[in-house]
Amino acid sequence: MMEILNNWRAWSVFGMVWLTASCPADAFQDSPPVTAGVRVPDGFRVTMYADDDLASNIYSMTVDAAGRVVVAGPRYVRILHDRDGDGRAESFTAFSDRPAGGAQGMFFDGSDLLATGDGAMWRLRDADGNGRADGPPEQILKIRAGGEHDAHAIRRGPDGWFYLLAGNGAGVNASYASLGSSPIRVPSAGTLLRLPPSLTGSEILVDGFRNAYDFAFDPAGDIFVFDSDGERDVSLPWYRPTRVFHALPAHGTGWLSRSWKRPGYFLDMTPVVGAFGRGSPTGVACYRHTAFPKKFRGAVFACDWTFGRVVALTPPGASGPGLEKPVEFMTGRGHFGFAPTDIAVAPDGAVFVSVGGRGTRGSVFRITHPATITGSTVRRRSPIRRCLTTPQPLASWSRHQWLPLARKLGAAAFHKAVADPDFSPAERARAVEILVDPFGGPDFDRLGEVDTGWPAVVRARLAWAVGRMEPGQPDAERLGVFLKDADPGVGRAACEAVLGVAGKWDWSVVEPGLLVQLNSSDRRTRQVAATAVARMPEEAWQRIRARAKKLPPRARIAAAVGGRAHVKGVDRDGLAVALEVLAADTSAEVPLSLKRDAARLGQLALGDVGPSRGRAAVFDGYGAVLSPEMLSPVAGEVGRVIEAAFPTGNRELDDELARLAAMVSTAEPRLLEKFLDQLDIQSHPVSDLHFLITSARIPLARNEVQRMRTARALVGLQAKIDRKDLKQDSNWDDRVGELYAALCGHDARLPRAVLDTPGFGLPSHVLFLGKIAKADRPRARAAFVAAIAKAGEDYPWSGEVVRLLGQSDDPAVRSLVRGAYERVGVRGSVLLELARRAEPVDRKRFVEGLASSSLEVVGACLGALAKLSRGTAASEQLALLGAVRRLGTAATEHGLRSRAVALLRRNTGRRFGFVSGKKGRVAQPKAVAAWTAFLETAYPKETRRLLGAAAASLEGLKKRLARVDWDNGDVSRGKMVFAKRGCVQCHQGRRALGPDLAGSAGRFSRADLFTAIVLPNRDVSPRYQTTVVQTDDGRVYNGLIVYQSVDGLTLRTGTNQTIRLEREEIEYQARRPESLMSSGLLKGLDDGGYADLYAYLKTLRK
Repeated sequence: MMEILNNWRAWSVFGMVWLTASCPADAFQDSPPVTAGVRVPDGFRVTMYADDDLASNIYSMTVDAAGRVVVAGPRYVRILHDRDGDGRAESFTAFSDRPAGGAQGMFFDGSDLLATGDGAMWRLRDADGNGRADGPPEQILKIRAGGEHDAHAIRRGPDGWFYLLAGNGAGVNASYASLGSSPIRVPSAGTLLRLPPSLTGSEILVDGFRNAYDFAFDPAGDIFVFDSDGERDVSLPWYRPTRVFHALPAHGTGWLSRSWKRPGYFLDMTPVVGAFGRGSPTGVACYRHTAFPKKFRGAVFACDWTFGRVVALTPPGASGPGLEKPVEFMTGRGHFGFAPTDIAVAPDGAVFVSVGGRGTRGSVFRITHPATITGSTVRRRSPIRRCLTTPQPLASWSRHQWLPLARKLGAAAFHKAVADPDFSPAERARAVEILVDPFGGPDFDRLGEVDTGWPAVVRARLAWAVGRMEPGQPDAERLGVFLKDADPGVGRAACEAVLGVAGKWDWSVVEPGLLVQLNSSDRRTRQVAATAVARMPEEAWQRIRARAKKLPPRARIAAAVGGRAHVKGVDRDGLAVALEVLAADTSAEVPLSLKRDAARLGQLALGDVGPSRGRAAVFDGYGAVLSPEMLSPVAGEVGRVIEAAFPTGNRELDDELARLAAMVSTAEPRLLEKFLDQLDIQSHPVSDLHFLITSARIPLARNEVQRMRTARALVGLQAKIDRKDLKQDSNWDDRVGELYAALCGHDARLPRAVLDTPGFGLPSHVLFLGKIAKADRPRARAAFVAAIAKAGEDYPWSGEVVRLLGQSDDPAVRSLVRGAYERVGVRGSVLLELARRAEPVDRKRFVEGLASSSLEVVGACLGALAKLSRGTAASEQLALLGAVRRLGTAATEHGLRSRAVALLRRNTGRRFGFVSGKKGRVAQPKAVAAWTAFLETAYPKETRRLLGAAAASLEGLKKRLARVDWDNGDVSRGKMVFAKRGCVQCHQGRRALGPDLAGSAGRFSRADLFTAIVLPNRDVSPRYQTTVVQTDDGRVYNGLIVYQSVDGLTLRTGTNQTIRLEREEIEYQARRPESLMSSGLLKGLDDGGYADLYAYLKTLRK
């Protein structure tokens, strides 16, 4: 220790430079004004670091080796500059325009950038360090990248390897386990890959993600990943919320299919450390700096794009005070559109959060804690301590600081630090990491004897180092010692080191230690030990299996879970262990939590649940993967054990006992009765569904009592959902419909029982009609009519109800449907039903329907008008013209245009040369202009009112366009007009609010083009029609929806603002045939400006 400290003076100059670079900028400069749009905890300060003009529609963000914030979006990677140190960027350097589709993840390896996008992981070299990529990117790994479910974040781990997170659309398969040390050989769904420093070859470390975007390492080296929910399955039994996982190597996170995601309490699941409901996870960071209060140090920060929040949580077992429970660290205020996409920690300890994605407004926020910064002191430290305590040691900028210093100090200094008790345990553990990267690992002979007197965190890191030095052939003798360690953290690290073993290896040396860890008091340690057992060869497994029989139940369960990998078909031994524990009395040795693990072991022993060809998706999490023939010999025994144990009163255990029974389709009458007993007035609707599904797997005839109980549960689901204000999404009807079909397969009289159940007649009950006999259909419609009459204005009309009642010939029912037209939410469905049997009384409605954003509705209204007699009203002709002008040239839209023109010809007797058919799939500006001129002359007053422009404005525009000298237009001046008038804000590709104007001067006549600019509401394509939303407090917003779910929506307004609205606060929502464009964009522009703008528009090409 003293030898190291005596070198202090030799580093003094370097140390002062280091201290200056590490000192928070807030200590020297005044910060910019506080941002009012977001909320952070008391004592924190948030400011706008960069706005949309510097960084629009940000996909990802990082901090480079020089400590500069770098952002990426479509066709740009930019380095942001705060040259005056005021805490706000004022300029940027364009590093690259690749990946063209936008980088979904970035990490700087020195001055080079690693990025995902455009179908690969790329290296963009900057050999001269000028902040600009030198040339075309170099492909590192071919992988699907660029889409929202493809490859995302890149980080460097404490071992010096690169880690790449990929969503379930990235196409990662067994070929990506190209290194023999890969913990997972055949992956499922999304994955976390690990690549060596050479970036040649890869391992699959974790799988089973749905669509995780980012991850982070905590100080102990554990990995935490924020994964998305299955939002379409909300309120179904297998719905899992957004979750932060402690990603254990060789484990899955549970996403198996669209209708089966494993619960977090499964023994073979990687641990869930935080669950946050609905959301869209994006950036993740672990705060390993000192500029925030102590309770936030070591915390994991996770971003949620959908709900505009950054949550913070302290992982279990972390050192320091930590957060007692997860907190919402950063949220938008009011309706401020805060859509975070990434998060990073800067050299001064400030946290940067970027917002953007899906065309939303881009920004970068900077969060600091002034009191902590002010109260901190800058202390002189020895070079070795500076190296061991550099904040955020895995960040590019941090590596740029400590790595040159570490190399200069040499490996010997770090060996001494590891063994020196004068260093803190955290410093000693960090010294182990530095010995692994960059020195290749510790020399254990130089360290001397590592005994239990050394801190557990140091012993754990040394065990980890053994596995990272030679991943495929770790030192078995040393691991054997660490595996016998009584500390769970040390044992888990040693077990993880075994997971990469490849080829011939002496397993006998580690078997005694593995038996110790299989019986660990820590569940995570037992999990990893079980996974190690799964990796061992058959002869080693047989020895473990024999010795495990003498161990306590928790060890036998863990051993059997690992042993499942060595058995084909039904694992009789594993099943025997599971059933023995389930049948045992609950005690300290066999608590309910262990019985729950036993139930999971039973499922694994039977081959596990999962999707199967030909079986409805609702049973993905309830039906066995193995065939019924393989399970039938054990079905009776399994059923009897479960019947005796169920119910236990423990929700999770009872759920898994029911799932186990469903796997074997046990024919135990008493068990069916017990499952149906769980359905009552007070039971939760999600629990009801679970037991209805499990009962549907029991192949027994139902008696009258069971039939009525089932019918009441089915009919009552919606009322319970509504009372608890639960959400439902698009998969609800399909899955419940599959369940209902299966239940009817056991009981042909169930449909009539459902129809006779009080409360029948809600929109969600339409899905039950498919099994109702044809003779009962009129009675079913009558039940819906009665329910509507009873509820009155409060009845929640749906498109399905409209379609059901639309089939009736009863004039009273048809009148009821017609009355629903005033409800905006079902107006399209009403028009579709009325159009099937068009009547003159509905003509006005069909004319209004021509403005619908739904092409199906427009087509139905055109068909209805064609069935009626010739129309003479101006409103009808102008509505038809509006459709002609608004619809595009794609096959479907051109077909509708042609039908609208045919009606105009029928109604007016004029033709004007419009070409139908395939040859007519062009803009046809002359024909459209002729129709427009004719109708404007024939109906001048109606034109002013219905086409969205005052006659004076339209006539004035025509006169002005006639006098402009178009030949004198200047392209450069026109480009300035395009920018200054705000056109670039909506029509620049990456902002994606309005249509691409490339080629517009060729597609449209000059008059039509400028009419669309000056009078933007005249003809609006369905794609760009706006949505108007009124909130319950009277506020009104108008914009384009960039994201919508059952929880609410995100709206982008014409002023480039992002607005987030919750479902509960939306009073009214409707599409309107209006544009976001301002009608005064060219106000004050002289004739020369018109010519200049047109000259520039003509240069835009596809």
